[in-house]
Formats: sequence, structure tokens, C-alpha cells
Amino acid sequence: MRIGIITNDVPPHYCGIGDHSIYLANAIRSAGEEAVIIAARGKPSENIHVLESDWGYQGLEKLYQKLVSLNLDHLILQFTPLMYLNEKHCVVHDLVDFWKRCARHLKTSIIVHETYFCRLWYPRSWIKGLRERWLLRRMVEFSHFVFTASQPLVDEMVEWRNVANVHLLPIGSNFPVAKQDRAMMRTERGIDADEIVLILFGGGNSLKWMCGHVDATDRLLRVKNISVRWLLLGGVSTGWFHLSSKVITPGRLSEEVVSEWLQATDIFLMPHYAGLCGKRGTLIAAMQHSLPVVGTRTAMTDNYWSEIDGVKLVPMRSRKVFAKTVLELARSQALRDQCGTSNEAYFRNFFRWDGIANLFLKEVR
Repeated sequence: MRIGIITNDVPPHYCGIGDHSIYLANAIRSAGEEAVIIAARGKPSENIHVLESDWGYQGLEKLYQKLVSLNLDHLILQFTPLMYLNEKHCVVHDLVDFWKRCARHLKTSIIVHETYFCRLWYPRSWIKGLRERWLLRRMVEFSHFVFTASQPLVDEMVEWRNVANVHLLPIGSNFPVAKQDRAMMRTERGIDADEIVLILFGGGNSLKWMCGHVDATDRLLRVKNISVRWLLLGGVSTGWFHLSSKVITPGRLSEEVVSEWLQATDIFLMPHYAGLCGKRGTLIAAMQHSLPVVGTRTAMTDNYWSEIDGVKLVPMRSRKVFAKTVLELARSQALRDQCGTSNEAYFRNFFRWDGIANLFLKEVR
């Protein structure tokens, strides 16, 4: 097959979904198929076509003509509503009509990374969330195959009228391990041997709204005389919390340097309002780098996370239990090593890009 992948940004523009597209395309080619990426922004290369256009009517027409010229057998659309609804020229109906047109002429798949956000207690989300949900339902309706890394989301989309085939498809890590000497790295960064480095990586408002869990963890570890440093990556702001311990904010980093920081870290934290979820590439990267994980459980948390020894799940509103779980890990190097080993093994078995590509190809062939 000759497979095309539509995304918004590729390097040098930073975008996790763009990186996902590149790794998936590489894995598809390694499996013996052809794969090209069609992006709106970035640097073109042999297998990356860049149109430099918005998602308005004219841009979509230009994109469609490009797809025709590529003579594709299968087309993948990387989907998150913010990718398409935050541009002033984008009209929702134009995007739906474009995707419907694509589905008439070739097989289509949509990979759903983000869905829609609408909460009764958050008025700003009411209209926008309903618009996002309508868009997703229509895009799913006109897709031959639908993929997402969240089983609860799979279950929801299966119930939608006229839904296509819906499948669970894990995501991989965008931060390959750049093996380094951990002790030397920590020394170079001024981190003492007995300090526990806790990392918060991405999450946006889902993390910001759970600041109480972070603050409670910081207080408890200090009361128990645990020396702590917080590492904030992926747009996490110090202003979200009231931390008394030392904080490291290195800013935007290359993939290699992110890997170095992950290797210098002790515990990965995901106190998210939406819950720990397999749609988070940072979580997969933490497991790849042999880190224990402490996260919150919600209805969007897949059941299998409870079966992984290295992932500790806490009910979403239990900030005291969350802090105590982190304390238990902080006190025991042996427990952290055991959890990290378990997570890295699970990553090797289920979250490698070659396995993800094979799962995808098995469904669409």
C-alpha cells in the first residue's frame, strides 16, 4: 500500500502529533509499505510534502489536489480539534466535506488524539465543546477506520450512529532513549545523590486544575524530610503551584535532552483531571525510560493500567492518598527500581513503534 498521513506541523515546528506522524510513517515503511506525510507547515523532504496553507476552503482544495497527485491507496488523518478549529480561516463544514470527499475515492483512517471538551461547571467550554464534538462525530462517520489509544473513547465512538470500524491503537514515545551516565548527569545539573526528582510533563489544564495534588505532595515530602526537586517540562508553569522545594524549568528541549532529563528523574507524576490515559505520549516516554508512575484514575483510565506493577493509580479526588503514594516510592530505591523495570518491560511489549504499525496495518489491509 501507499499510505498518506495528514498532520499540521513537522520539524522545525514543534508538534507532538507531527513527531507521532514521522515515527508512524517510518515504522510503516519498515513493515514493507510506502508512507508519505502531508503537512501544512514545516520543512519538506523526500517523504514529507509541505503545502504551507491553512485549513480553509482554498487550502483544503489545494490539499485534495495534492492527495490526488500522490496516488494513495490509504489516507490517515491525525485528529485533534485544536489542529483545525483554531485557525481564523477554518470552517467546520468545509473540513467535513473535504474528508467525505476523500472517503469516496480511497480508504481513510482517522487517528483520534484529542476529542472534545465540555464541562457544565466551565461555561467557556459549552459552545466550543459542542462544536468540537459535532466535528469529531462527523469525521468519524466518514472514516473507514477509526483508531485511538483510549478504550473508553473506543467504546463511546462504537455507540455513535453510522460509525466505522473503531480500534484501540497505542501510541509510542517521541523521545528515544539517549543512554547517558545517570550519576554524572545529575552531578552536572547540581542534583544531589539523595534528592528525589519528581517530573511533571505536559497535561495543560488537566494538570493545572489538579494543583492541590502537587502542592500536597510537596508539603508531605518536606514534612517527612525527603529532599525534593521538581522538574517541569512541556509547558508546565511554576505559577500553577505553591512549591517550597527547588524547581527546575529548562524550557523547550530537543528529544535527546528530554531523554537525558528523564534518565535523571526518579518518579513521573500524572495527577490529571482527565485521569491517566494511554493517549499521553509523555507517559509512554516515562515507561520507556524505566520510571515509576503515579497517576489519577477516572472513567477515561483504561483498566489495563491497573494491572501494571509500575503504575500506581489513585482516585482522582484523593490528594492525600496521591501524596502518600509518592512518599512511599520516594523512600524506597528498591521499589522505584522494581516499578521502573516493570514499566520498561511493558513498553517493550506493547508500545514500540514497529508493533504499533503492525497493529494498524493488520486492521486496514
